[in-house]
Formats: sequence, structure tokens, C-alpha cells
Amino acid sequence: MCSIKVRQAVREDIPAMAEMQMAMAHETENLELNKEVLMRGLTRPFDEPHLATYYVAVDEAAQRVAGMLMTTQEWSDWRCGSIVWIQSVFVVPDYRGKSVFSKLYEFVQDIVKKSDFYGGLRLYVETENTRAQEVYKKKGMEVEHYHMMKWMKGSF
Repeated sequence: MCSIKVRQAVREDIPAMAEMQMAMAHETENLELNKEVLMRGLTRPFDEPHLATYYVAVDEAAQRVAGMLMTTQEWSDWRCGSIVWIQSVFVVPDYRGKSVFSKLYEFVQDIVKKSDFYGGLRLYVETENTRAQEVYKKKGMEVEHYHMMKWMKGSF
């Protein structure tokens, strides 16, 4: 049994987070990320906190980061508050099925619940990732009626 503690990430977590993001890109989209760009992308929110906040789940006994997620905010004029988006979710394979994501989610959800500034949580999930969708539904999330659309500079 592992002892998982969730906390806001610190700069020292960046190497572990980079490994997880590279693994996630490969696992979910068969992409090989440019590590230099990824490292800049992970580091920048520590210098500019309005961009994003990272949270990590740490196995205290093993002194190992077991999972992570990133949050960003979207202003909602309809709610006069921000919606917190959960992104970059990854749980190390050895820790899957051990409530690591649940602990990360509940940590962020608690922040949202305690603040009048936040209106709720959203995330997007690959349409084929039915396992993750079931986990999110068990946490009380609902399928939205929106389709995700994009225009990007670059290949992904």
C-alpha cells in the first residue's frame, strides 16, 4: 500500500513531470515531443503563475511522483467567475487503479469548492478513452454538449 500525498508542484518536480508528459504523448497520441520545448513549457508557469498551476501526487514512501495534472482558468462572464480546466493528466502505470487520479481530482475540486471565484471544473478527454471517461463520471463529472474544435500553428 502506498501513501499518496497531493501538493502543488515545485520546480524540482519538473524532470518527473517532463517524463510523464513525454510518456503520455507517446501513449495517447503516439507523439514524440521535443524535450527542449516541453521543458520550456513546463517551466514557464513557474515564472508566470497566471498561465497554469501544476499539482503532483507523491508516493511519500518511495519518494516518487506518481501522477500529475495541470490546471488553467477560463473566465465565464455568464457565471462571473473562472472555470478551472484540468489538463495534462497522467498517472504512472505502476500507480494506476490505486486512486491516484481521484486524490489529484479531489484536491483540485476542494480548492474550487472553497472559493467563490470558481464556478466549476472542466476537462477534455480522448473520445476513445472510455476507461478515463468512466473514472471522470464516477467523480461526478458529466458529458458536455460541446464539441472541441481547434486551429493550431504547427503540427499538433
